[in-house]
Amino acid sequence: MKKLVKLLKEKRIICSLVLALLVLYSPMSIVVQASESYSNTLCAYKNLLSAQEIAVYNQVYSAILDYNSSLFRLEEPLLESDLEDTMNALFNDHPELFWVNTAYKYAVDSNNVVHKIQLNFGISESDFTNVQASYENAVKTIVSEAAAYSSAVDREKYIYDKICSMNTYNECSAMNQSAYSALTSGSSVCAGYARAFQIACLQSGIPCYYVTGTSRGQNHAWNIVQIDGKYYNVDLTWDDCLSETLGYNSYYYFNKNDLEFSLDHSRSALSSQLVSCVD
Repeated sequence: MKKLVKLLKEKRIICSLVLALLVLYSPMSIVVQASESYSNTLCAYKNLLSAQEIAVYNQVYSAILDYNSSLFRLEEPLLESDLEDTMNALFNDHPELFWVNTAYKYAVDSNNVVHKIQLNFGISESDFTNVQASYENAVKTIVSEAAAYSSAVDREKYIYDKICSMNTYNECSAMNQSAYSALTSGSSVCAGYARAFQIACLQSGIPCYYVTGTSRGQNHAWNIVQIDGKYYNVDLTWDDCLSETLGYNSYYYFNKNDLEFSLDHSRSALSSQLVSCVD
């Protein structure tokens, strides 16, 4: 059997042009309980994976809940490219996992097979309870306010407007790859906008997916929603930036079909396997 290469490679899943420095904390003993905000999610990406990838998906999900920051062995060794798909699938399916960074490290052998992985948590054990409470309160506030509207599209529009009004696009914002940044700090990037919108929609009974790809020459993230049985693309980030320029709310990227979005959006290979948005 070939020896494991003594090298840790770092993988970053980003949606902004600025790379945040990777900070690793010491191992933590806290076990996160899956609360109401974590229970209502759609695992569309998980359904795209192989049996081996799903095993790792489930293992890493459990490690995140256990706050396991040590280097641990994967139950199923995966090729580098397959690990990337698996981790992307996990983060795309679960916007509620705000305390884990989308940057991680892994050990790979000479055949590009990954045997071990190390997660990176952006919140210390001592701060977690307070940070979680802030996050939960922010989600519940938006969801309860959106509940005043009876139709799904009106709830969706309220959430869209609310998150945009709360934020300014800022590549230097802390934890900007998480929903937490857009829900609590007032500034984020596309990943934060999209994950905040995703979790608020899910908790409001609106099926919503996180989509990755490129737009305007850079990595980007947006969403797909299901409204009254039809699927639509939505991009809070670009509409928020447009609104700041125009001085009024822009809906240029709100509930559009794939043809309209294809003018300046292109899905990643993984996100291309999601549903099509056609009128």
